[in-house]
Amino acid sequence: MLHSTAVRILTVIFTTINISYALPHHNPRSPYPPPITSILNRRATAIDFVAYAAAGIDQMQTYYSAATGLWSNAWWNSANALTLLADFQEYFPDQAKPTTNTVFPTTLKQAPANPGFAGFINGFYDDELWWVLAWIKVYDVTGDTTYLDTAATLFEDSKNAWGTTPAACKGGLWWDKAHTSVNAVANALYITAAAKLANRRPSTPSPAYYYNEAVKATTWFINSGMINSQNQINDGLDLANNCVNNNGPIFTYNQGIILSGLVELTWASGDDSYNELANTLATATISIMTDANGILHEACESTGGCDSDLQQFKGIFGRNIQFLYNRANILPADTKTLYQSFLQKNANAIWADDQVDNQLGLVWSGPSSSMATLQTQSSALDAIVGAAAVS
Repeated sequence: MLHSTAVRILTVIFTTINISYALPHHNPRSPYPPPITSILNRRATAIDFVAYAAAGIDQMQTYYSAATGLWSNAWWNSANALTLLADFQEYFPDQAKPTTNTVFPTTLKQAPANPGFAGFINGFYDDELWWVLAWIKVYDVTGDTTYLDTAATLFEDSKNAWGTTPAACKGGLWWDKAHTSVNAVANALYITAAAKLANRRPSTPSPAYYYNEAVKATTWFINSGMINSQNQINDGLDLANNCVNNNGPIFTYNQGIILSGLVELTWASGDDSYNELANTLATATISIMTDANGILHEACESTGGCDSDLQQFKGIFGRNIQFLYNRANILPADTKTLYQSFLQKNANAIWADDQVDNQLGLVWSGPSSSMATLQTQSSALDAIVGAAAVS
């Protein structure tokens, strides 16, 4: 478990900050991503957020089973919890490693031993791609190629299915192996996974193998119509009506998943337009999906209808905003300030108004409730870790 007392956090941050992260392997067509902004820019705020994160992660770990390698026996949500821990380790390795040194190898070994999930493969391409992104992130912070190899092997299952959608769709990836829908989540995950693999394996298994997939899928996504006139991403395509935008729900995670993929595609290609699109999508969501105090909301909160999937969504957007802040090549000063303020406002609201005994609930603006789940806990922690990483 993490050592999360305030005294330890203060001591560690003031005496030995050791920012450690693995850069993607360089694609010769582009420069390395820029260095991470120092977390000491606002020392006191960073200390607070790190303390909140450590306490919240300790609480999240009460959901973890070493026997299954999962949190609350939840599948794709556990991939996101794993990614959260790797994000924390990227910026605060001394605080993270007491937990991650055990969790990373345990989950790699035990999770695919659960019935129905051999090799991290199941009936849903989005589930598989969440695990691809999780293992890429774990590779980034550990440098252990076992994790990257796992991600690359798993990616092939989705790659083999890309473009098998109805002819009217002109490409894209099914959501599931039952072929019930073509939607934003699976395709945005595919773009992001391919772009990240392109930067870490530029010549393996062949030159531009992943890069070509990322460009193809991104071009298709932009032309699919899922990005609406407000620069928001609807849930998917209408298969009964020539694969046009289905005008489905606008979920926060669909606004976030693609952002880091677009940034990485700029690194791989040298084409700034991908990064510019990421900023356009991100700023639109912050403008439209936050309240008067700048706090992010899922539409289902107003009806009390957020199921265990929906409870995970907001943190994914926050995680990707942190990525943009720290790693985007193109970030105007006012946009950078917007991203930092967004993460700090939401993290402060979570801890002040949505926290009871280190348990973090669904509605970040409060009122506080002890009705936390693995999903609400890890989602809120994404925002808190993000705030720590930009402060």
